[in-house]
Amino acid sequence: MKHHKYTKTIIKSFLLLLFPITLLMFATTATNHKIKADDEEIVVQPKFKPTKSPKKFIGIWLTSGYNLQPQENYYTTVEDSVTIRTNTGRSVWAAITGALDGIHFRWWKTTDGLTWTEVDKDDNGQKKNFTVTPTETGTTWYQLDTQYYTYLTWYLKTHLYSQVTAVHALSEAVDALSIDVTVDDDYLYNTSDELSNTTYAHAKPNPTNATGNLTWSIDNPDLATIDEDGQITANNKGNSGVVTVTATITNKNSPPATGSQKVEIGGGLDDQTVKSGNSATFDLKGNTGGDADEDDDDTGTITIDWYKYLPGSDNKVKVATGEDTTYVTDIASMDDDESYFQAVITLKSGKITKTITSNKAKLTVIPSGEPDIDINNTLDNETYTDSEDTDLILNKVINNDNITYHDTLTNQSSEGLLKNGYYVIPMRQGTKVNSVIVGGTELTEDQYEIIPEDDDNSDNLVMNIGNINTNGQIEIEVKTTAQNITQQDTFQSTPYVYGTDNDGNLYRREARNEVINYISNQLETNIQNIDYGTIISYKKNILKYRPDKINNPNNIVDISDNRRNKDAMNVYVSQQDEFTHEASGTVLPVSLRYYQNGSFQNIINDKVPVSSSQIGDELASIAWNKTEGLLLHVDDSPMFAGKYSTSIIWHFENSL
Repeated sequence: MKHHKYTKTIIKSFLLLLFPITLLMFATTATNHKIKADDEEIVVQPKFKPTKSPKKFIGIWLTSGYNLQPQENYYTTVEDSVTIRTNTGRSVWAAITGALDGIHFRWWKTTDGLTWTEVDKDDNGQKKNFTVTPTETGTTWYQLDTQYYTYLTWYLKTHLYSQVTAVHALSEAVDALSIDVTVDDDYLYNTSDELSNTTYAHAKPNPTNATGNLTWSIDNPDLATIDEDGQITANNKGNSGVVTVTATITNKNSPPATGSQKVEIGGGLDDQTVKSGNSATFDLKGNTGGDADEDDDDTGTITIDWYKYLPGSDNKVKVATGEDTTYVTDIASMDDDESYFQAVITLKSGKITKTITSNKAKLTVIPSGEPDIDINNTLDNETYTDSEDTDLILNKVINNDNITYHDTLTNQSSEGLLKNGYYVIPMRQGTKVNSVIVGGTELTEDQYEIIPEDDDNSDNLVMNIGNINTNGQIEIEVKTTAQNITQQDTFQSTPYVYGTDNDGNLYRREARNEVINYISNQLETNIQNIDYGTIISYKKNILKYRPDKINNPNNIVDISDNRRNKDAMNVYVSQQDEFTHEASGTVLPVSLRYYQNGSFQNIINDKVPVSSSQIGDELASIAWNKTEGLLLHVDDSPMFAGKYSTSIIWHFENSL
């Protein structure tokens, strides 16, 4: 087998980390929801009839109830605590009329499904979130009575009764494999009135009898927050976007399990764009469904007033009123462009009135006679094809690769044409343009221009494409060569066409995003120096170790393998000269050895293999444990004090 020397570098040090892979297998057992005693099922009769679920309108409470019910089942192990989390609320009307009421909690329990007893205060029986620590295996059922009253009006208590929940105490922990996350509302309002800016997330583990600890997190606290109960609260500063809510269960015997769900945060209305001659539709977002039953709390009345702000004006005009959560505009003309629409929701019960105001949603009107340009753009590396290349993504592009841009522009409009059109392709700065062909004709250099963009290190290729008639099409082909690539780099760009429409208005349409991933096609290394410290003059036949800072997990040789073709590679190390005193030239009686698996080789004037890679694999960085790699053996007692050094050569060679 022949070896071709790829490069040489004066050393430092490298460590190879080997991570053992342990396959953990977990067995779980399903726990039935119904408990049997003497072969008969226990049928649980609630202590109280559970209160109906509350009615809401875009998150505003119209009736009282539980917005966070206890889970149907909780699972834990003996002597391990589990917390039953709940939350109640009253209708917007009851909250106002009973503003001075205090909230009180009374938990009840049963072990036979019939006989209920009140949980003692000392056992958390008067707390909203009820923590249970079972002392033996089995099942206990609980129900919460949430009470609103003042101590002066205790006889006028309002009771809200939860669903019955079961706490199952298991003998062994059960690990969660996955989690399904749901939310009560997938849209929350970011308005300052804070009437409709909360909801709850719920986690259902698989298997359902998992006993791990559940925690919540959210990815963007500027949009919303989440507490330990799973309550999501949107910001009240008008920040809009989408957050990801994540549930994590910490298992006893395996890695944590996670699940997530997205929630949109906004002001209630989305901007709309229509062509002139058409109507726009604005829909209030969020949960707008559900009417209260006749025997529910007073839900009051709901009125929605729709307002329009004329372009450039802060004055609003009421355009509709009623109960409809959707507003359809009149036929839009260009005079309506950049007008705004807003909804004001008014809830009224007796003399009590509450309002919530949506954001202002922008209406953009597009001329109906404009062109409608569809752009089909693709990339092709004529020199090399990577297995992960797509029409819009090229990988492992190196110097002198020939890249061709194919772009087809089609005017899908039967009314408007594109006039005085230009097509722009952003390219990596320094790319050589070989030819530009538009509509089958190669352009001369004065028919296109390359404009540098220093802000993003790109060159804009701008070509004159003239007019595109209705239902017309133009084919564009640009041939280029990649140049000046010295390091790994990614260039993302979006070609676009611009011109004017029938009315002389500026028209622009973007193509699909293009990505070219460049590599240097080089093996790049960073090698650490080794200092073996001080040798005591009267000691011999000992080993000197490297300092910890260049041992595992730190690399002795950092390697960035940016070669496009991953040929097999061998790495060797050798010692050029003996350790000599810098001033006198005295030779130090030591040997530099390469240790591996308990054995060693002297590297003086001998290339010792230390690492390799197979065809198609990257050459990994090198790291050594303390007792492996290059160690210094003191052969005899040093005779002359001073500083000694030598040169270590690293050889990186292709294996042919």
